[in-house]
Amino acid sequence: MGKVILCAGKKADTPLVVNTAGIDADTIEELCYCLRQNLDLVDSGAVDRTMAAYIGKDLGLPERGELLERLINSRASLKEKLMAVFNSCSFYDANELLKIESEIEELSKMSGLERRKKRADRQMEQGKIGEAAAEYRNILASPAQDEISEKCRGDIMHNLAIFEIRRGDFDEAARLFLEAYESNSDTESLKSYLYVLKLAKNNTGFADEVKRLEVDVRTYTEIETTMHSVAEDFEQSTNYNEINRMRVLWQQGRYSEEKRLSGEIIDRLKLVYRKENEDGLYD
Repeated sequence: MGKVILCAGKKADTPLVVNTAGIDADTIEELCYCLRQNLDLVDSGAVDRTMAAYIGKDLGLPERGELLERLINSRASLKEKLMAVFNSCSFYDANELLKIESEIEELSKMSGLERRKKRADRQMEQGKIGEAAAEYRNILASPAQDEISEKCRGDIMHNLAIFEIRRGDFDEAARLFLEAYESNSDTESLKSYLYVLKLAKNNTGFADEVKRLEVDVRTYTEIETTMHSVAEDFEQSTNYNEINRMRVLWQQGRYSEEKRLSGEIIDRLKLVYRKENEDGLYD
């Protein structure tokens, strides 16, 4: 369900559309909301005289439109121009405006690709993993990829590995986690790489890599403890016991009983899945 925007200002006859900045708005509140949600896409080219005229004439805010026009003519910073728009209505309170201002300053220090990476990160957090993965790959394939740091490159690889795990490709996930660690030197990427080797039951590879990468005792112990705990929890679960029961029934030729039990397990898993969706755990 989308966000409900309460609009107190005038509604324009036609919306202002700026595809490159994710803008499609016909009230000042919607304009502020679109700008806020797509800060990483907004550049000086988006906040132009067309927007100033639209605010002044179409939205019935002549003083605010004239202020934005003056800022554009004086080559004011993007932050000054955006804050002039955000202060055109009371859609955001003072605390939120301070947060927005801080985000604009942070984005102003980033390259174009770094801003795209930040947007993909947000898509990842929202559960839009496929869209995020596509954007990560576009960034890595960009002719301007030298703009991003090795750490940023590694973080992209790490998130792509998570996408591959969701697809069930553990070999590709392991490769990406390793590349991520080699770029960002982040312990989380290292641990994720070793976890995947364990999950894939590649115990020989796991042992070899622990030695090659000179994994410290603390990290090694944490991985082993976590994997042991997960295995124990699964083996003690109802589903695990029932799956073993199904195996016995099948071996004994009691196919109708095996089919009934498997149906019950599937129905129960469907209920859990639906509940998790209702609770917002999956997108």
